[in-house]
Amino acid sequence: MRQYKVVEVKKEGFFGTSRLDGDRLEKILNEQAQSGWIFDKHVSGETLILDKDTIMLIFYKEK
Repeated sequence: MRQYKVVEVKKEGFFGTSRLDGDRLEKILNEQAQSGWIFDKHVSGETLILDKDTIMLIFYKEK
């Protein structure tokens, strides 16, 4: 049976532009891997104007 974990990551940017810093993403992925979590997929979403876009990183591990 799998156990899932969702990590919310907000993109950074100004005036309608947004980006996800590669170093920050790498740090999150490595931290989760060290704890035994395996990256499964991501889900992107747009939020309100002038708010930050959000990416949900989904991890799992076998129980």
